[in-house]
Amino acid sequence: MTSVILGLLGAGFLNVLYLTMRSEWPESYMSVRTALDKAPRSSASRYLLFRCIPTYAVGILLAITVERLDGNVLVALICMGVPYALLNDGRAMWRLRRRGSGRGPVLWFYYVFNLVLITGLVALSLTTYRVYMEFVPEPDELIFALWTAVFAAVLATAFQQLLRTPNLSVEQKLAAARKDMGEGTWAYVEEAASNANCEPVLMRAIVAAEALQRPRWMRRLERAKGRVIPEGSYGVAQMTASKPLSDAQSVQALCDQHAGYYPVRNSAGYVRDALLRARIEKHNSNPEFVASVMEFYHHLTPWVQHHSASISYDGRPHIEVVGVQRIGSQFEIKGFAVIPSSQLCAAYCDDAGWHSPVEIQDPGDRRQGWGTRVPLEATQVVVYECSNGNLDDQNSVTLSLEY
Repeated sequence: MTSVILGLLGAGFLNVLYLTMRSEWPESYMSVRTALDKAPRSSASRYLLFRCIPTYAVGILLAITVERLDGNVLVALICMGVPYALLNDGRAMWRLRRRGSGRGPVLWFYYVFNLVLITGLVALSLTTYRVYMEFVPEPDELIFALWTAVFAAVLATAFQQLLRTPNLSVEQKLAAARKDMGEGTWAYVEEAASNANCEPVLMRAIVAAEALQRPRWMRRLERAKGRVIPEGSYGVAQMTASKPLSDAQSVQALCDQHAGYYPVRNSAGYVRDALLRARIEKHNSNPEFVASVMEFYHHLTPWVQHHSASISYDGRPHIEVVGVQRIGSQFEIKGFAVIPSSQLCAAYCDDAGWHSPVEIQDPGDRRQGWGTRVPLEATQVVVYECSNGNLDDQNSVTLSLEY
């Protein structure tokens, strides 16, 4: 009876411990707020450590405790492992069976793997616990029970401290997503979006949110599953397909799906968030996913300091200025522009008057970045769409540099 009771207490402790950190990932899309949220997803090895260390530690402690109380170690470990496995991965498999998730084959493999992992950890605890006997004090039963409670409290407190780590910033989340997919894929998102005539910032936001939820090792697992059961969701953009897709292929499929789409803006030029959320929900309706995409989208969208009066195909001004900074003895000015049939030019004036304009961007029917530099003595700059050197007032931006 002692073995059974202690085994059930061990199972209860593990369930409470993981309940504190439960996110329902990877079955459901969940937010990534802290380093503890991100760590298990970032690599298969970290995920295994996250699942193995607490279970193995509790198994070792339980086995030593039961042996010193003259109980049955095997019975105690079974009474720990079975309820723990059933209440976690077993219950998740039951939910998955009822929901009929589109990612079912991968998730079934994932949960079965976890059950096998728990079985292996129980067996490992059974065969190795004597190695740790000398590290555990040998008081009588009451004091040992108190020591066990203190040990459990220390372990729980340690994990609570991890949970209290500072929240990840948007920059840190995006950096993690870019590292996972690689800079080549990140750059390809903009290229594919431009070819499909859709909003590249939105495509990047969607791909970044998906990369945090389905890291590279999970995507590889999905492609491996695809060799047996072809239909599923694949790639960094998690696009449904009849056969496995690479990350680049999934990005292309995502952009093709949104071809011609640009977020609707109000009369003041701001994106209508309600309509944008509805569009994102067509890709994935999970509230946490939608919130992540919106957070990334607003962060990646450049803050426009000055802009032209005319509006381009994507709802943004033809010419935008997003940054002015001093670089040595010059001002550096950067922005974005759409100039379909002429050049983008810039001219500046100082105490001597206006200086001849220079071309800073060739024609382009898609939005491109531009940059130019002027002397610190410049007091005013005009950036404009020029045709034969003439100034178009509608497609021009004038900014003061007197600061």
